[in-house]
Amino acid sequence: MDNQDFNTTVMTEEMPESGKATASLVCSLIGLLCCSPCAIAGLILAIIAKKAGNTSGKATAGLVISIIALVIWAISLIIMFAGGGYASYMAQVQSMMN
Repeated sequence: MDNQDFNTTVMTEEMPESGKATASLVCSLIGLLCCSPCAIAGLILAIIAKKAGNTSGKATAGLVISIIALVIWAISLIIMFAGGGYASYMAQVQSMMN
């Protein structure tokens, strides 16, 4: 048995737009944890990677986590505006600027 043939069968091709899939996952995690607008970038990058034919788990995870982050962000904005929290937030911002 020739070991040289076995070593050359390792898959060396990457998925299309692999970098964008990884960036999508990173942006979506940042969007979920601390900076919600980053989830928009994650969603856009995931869609671009998926349309290019990337079927990796990174692109799918980036897409799903971005959607979850955006839903949580939208719900928190609705609660903040409905509860009057926006006025108190702006008052705090104004007091810090003075």
